[in-house]
Amino acid sequence: MSGMQTVTAVTIGGALVFGMTLALFGVLKLALTQRLHTHDSQVRRMLLALNIALIPLMLLCGLVLDNYGARPVLMAGSAALAVALVSLSLRPTYPHAFAAILLAALGAAALGTASTVLMPRAFFAREETSASLNLGYVFVALGALLTPVLSELLLGRLGLRRTLALFALLALVPAFLAVFAGGGRWQSADRAVEASAFLAEPSSWLAALVFFFYVPLEASVSLWTFRLLGERGQDERQASSLLTGFWAAFIASRLLVALAQHVDYLSEWWDRSLVVLPPLLAAVLLGNLAGASQRGRPRIGLILLGVLLGPILPTLLGLVFGHVARAEQGLAFGVLFAAGSLGSLLLSPLIAPRAEQPRQMALRLPIFLALLVTAAALVLGLMTP
Repeated sequence: MSGMQTVTAVTIGGALVFGMTLALFGVLKLALTQRLHTHDSQVRRMLLALNIALIPLMLLCGLVLDNYGARPVLMAGSAALAVALVSLSLRPTYPHAFAAILLAALGAAALGTASTVLMPRAFFAREETSASLNLGYVFVALGALLTPVLSELLLGRLGLRRTLALFALLALVPAFLAVFAGGGRWQSADRAVEASAFLAEPSSWLAALVFFFYVPLEASVSLWTFRLLGERGQDERQASSLLTGFWAAFIASRLLVALAQHVDYLSEWWDRSLVVLPPLLAAVLLGNLAGASQRGRPRIGLILLGVLLGPILPTLLGLVFGHVARAEQGLAFGVLFAAGSLGSLLLSPLIAPRAEQPRQMALRLPIFLALLVTAAALVLGLMTP
């Protein structure tokens, strides 16, 4: 296996495990509650702590990566996540589990940062930033989508302890592959970098603002889907199936955009259009869903919503990476991810209660978020040279 092929394999492995981690603990919430002999509220506090910890840890991992390269960050993250999962499976006490969750947050932050920065160098012979990131984030979404199915299957047959041990083995795969990878593609920079260059650019803060509004918009979909379809007389199983269809369309749109950009490279103007027009169309579509009366329209609308939202995040990352030095891409990703996580944390108290309201009320906030994403992305496109 050549150096590039190995880096590609490591990047795919890191992206899959990163996506897996983002979904894993939410899926295992009930099993963890029973394992720890505690209340659901305490497990929710642990998961909240994980999401909060990801904000500074992403920034830290980005700075470390820019100064020391991707390989040590990826290997440390893979090992930290594996240790956290094994530790969580061995000692069923709340304080121990809380510490393991924080260690898992460090592992997820390191894997997410390293795999994302490696994507532009991993998938194509020539670096095609937006195409590579759209393709790379197909694997992140696949990891998040497949984890609930795999977890349910393993929990029923192996129990929580062995399930966590198996996921720990999966977490070690990127580190194992990284041992055999070599070459300059690992190095993010030839020198230590200062954080001030990227942070001094107004466009950096505008991109962070887009992420601040986009991440809670994406997260809100699953919350109001069950309410919307429940009003149409569909049960939870049907709603879950349709939500899977949303994520399938979400992944497919990223893949199609990546292939289109690679086969017939689209100019940066098209990249900018992909972060402005889809959220605007999503706002229109959400408004249509709010007033829809036919049973079939929400099904089609939710699939179309997945198609529209899928390419926004990786294409925006591609635009940012295209205007910062390679030595600052770790910090850039850390800032953008932290902004999105902060937006999700701050706005979730507004989103969750409204998901239980009638559809017209439930969809108002997602529509507003989609319009805010559109406005921020438009200003970013106009200000970026």
